[in-house]
Amino acid sequence: MPKIERKKHDVIPDKEEDIEIKTGRFRLYFQNRYALISLTNDILTGVFYMIGSLATLTPIPDVYGTYLYLIGAFFLTARPILKFFHNVFIYDDLKLAEKKKQEANELEESEEDNEYE
Repeated sequence: MPKIERKKHDVIPDKEEDIEIKTGRFRLYFQNRYALISLTNDILTGVFYMIGSLATLTPIPDVYGTYLYLIGAFFLTARPILKFFHNVFIYDDLKLAEKKKQEANELEESEEDNEYE
């Protein structure tokens, strides 16, 4: 069974979470979770439309093909919604400012330590 790890970045607006799937000696690395979700969505959309098309070519009732087309349309609608979530990042300005201030203080302290050496 593959082991899935999520790597979290700091709370900085331009970074997402990465996903790494380990299977034995091989690893699959996805730059962010939305890439994996988007690829899965695209594959499912194609599968539902292919099966829906095959259903209209066979003697089975047309209602099955129609339902499969509806499911495929749902996945097509989900695609821009996923892109929206991928491009929008909500973060706390106060926490981000505190973190930057703390990093600046640590940098000043390390520079002061280097001056005395």
